[in-house]
Amino acid sequence: MTIKSVFLFTPAELGQVDRGPAAYAISVAKAHAAHLTIFTVALDVTTPGLQTDVPSFASALKRAAEAIGVRCSLVITHSHALGVHEVIAEHARLHDISVVGCTGSGVFSERQVAGYLLFESGRPVIVVPESHSAPYRAGAVAVAWDNTAAAARALGDTLALFGPNRAHLLTITGEKPLPTDLNTGRLVEAFERRGVTANHEVVSLGTRTIATALQDEAERQGATLLCMGAYGHSRLRRMVYGSATADLLRSNKVPTLLSH
Repeated sequence: MTIKSVFLFTPAELGQVDRGPAAYAISVAKAHAAHLTIFTVALDVTTPGLQTDVPSFASALKRAAEAIGVRCSLVITHSHALGVHEVIAEHARLHDISVVGCTGSGVFSERQVAGYLLFESGRPVIVVPESHSAPYRAGAVAVAWDNTAAAARALGDTLALFGPNRAHLLTITGEKPLPTDLNTGRLVEAFERRGVTANHEVVSLGTRTIATALQDEAERQGATLLCMGAYGHSRLRRMVYGSATADLLRSNKVPTLLSH
């Protein structure tokens, strides 16, 4: 399986054509010869004086996509029988992958949309920093590996959709117990059977958060994408301690695929 259909949500009042999630989604669709659906509406309808020309912004995105040969369709209106987050998730369910930003501004933010998509779309989500300008390119990926079902799901989605030629498995120690009967050799063998060159690195958390450590190590390895399981802990533990996923959505600095 490869990516045949990409879904992009970007709020019209925050979106940019040449960087951030919009530019990244266009480059993913281009790299995989996939169809791109762009869903854009004015998400922040509470700020006085904020005027957004949704049709013009949507048309600019479509022109940018079609200029590099990406087939594209637009969604700029929706029924108000459902909340906009519910409508976004409905559309996302029809695609292989979703791309969204994670800014926290506004009463209803991109970050909230990203979290809702993780739980409700049933599809993996790539969150992209607003300032990110490099296009997607196939190559090495970094995979957060903590021996959990969520990590395995992210790994499976990554291999099936992106077919990377190299994978860096990252295990961060010092935050929680990581009992396992698997050694590095078995992990690497699992990738080699799929034709993927892999290595497994165990890195100390130090004074960093899990999200910061994973992003630091992904950048150090030269990975084009960080992949991790979302909300792998119990609901009670997340309420008390938070989660790496929530931290990443607050401090995202590299494109990250999240699977739940």
